Amino acid sequence: MNEYKRNINSLIKNQYREAKYHDKKILNDFINFREYFKKKINKKPSQLIISKKKDATLFELKKYFETKKYNQNRIESFYKKFEVNLRLKSKYNKKLKLLTNKETSFQSYIYLGHLVVKLKRIDIFQKLNIILKILDKLSVNEKKYKYYDFFLLLKLLKIEEKLINKILK
Repeated sequence: MNEYKRNINSLIKNQYREAKYHDKKILNDFINFREYFKKKINKKPSQLIISKKKDATLFELKKYFETKKYNQNRIESFYKKFEVNLRLKSKYNKKLKLLTNKETSFQSYIYLGHLVVKLKRIDIFQKLNIILKILDKLSVNEKKYKYYDFFLLLKLLKIEEKLINKILK
């Protein structure tokens, strides 16, 4: 488990450059770590601790997710920001220019994962890629688990499994 975490931390640090996914050991570690992550989430109480920070990105993504009325271009822009930087900031202007240097809440990434799945202009490989990156980012930080909506996180893990199975078929 710790070796996989160390590998993921180094991949995140290097922004997934020069990643070697073809090693069978990495695949087995991935499967074992995802199972461990699911068990860890299921053991946690379902009470969500809401961050009281002024996080415009979180509130915007949450609004899109809950109302099911969303601006595809805006979500694609968040998707591209995350793909390039592997993090989102807490405040952007209307053209998604950076306004603060603080990272957004981890819950924002869960909402982003759910919203990206609904985008029509992004293919299945891109969707799987961003979900894998989001789940890697979320699973490595155990101290932040208390800030996750476990129901939505488990749903995102199921979406990941479905996408992997769809690609393998």
